[in-house]
Amino acid sequence: MSFFSLRVSPGEKVEVIISVSKKVSKSAVVRNTVRRRIRPILKNISLKPAKYLLIAKPGAEKLKGKTLEEELIRII
Repeated sequence: MSFFSLRVSPGEKVEVIISVSKKVSKSAVVRNTVRRRIRPILKNISLKPAKYLLIAKPGAEKLKGKTLEEELIRII
């Protein structure tokens, strides 16, 4: 099961939008924590110039460390 959905649109530079909805967690603290865990991982991955919309699905809040990184690399 994938904890993320990725949509890519053509673009001249790399733009990443991370969407974590209330379906993942009602708590804003948890949703922001998910975003903070994802951001540094994406900075270490070389992405082609495009607009990326990364949507977190329920269960993504439980992923940590290497598991989260492997899941993101697999989807990208």
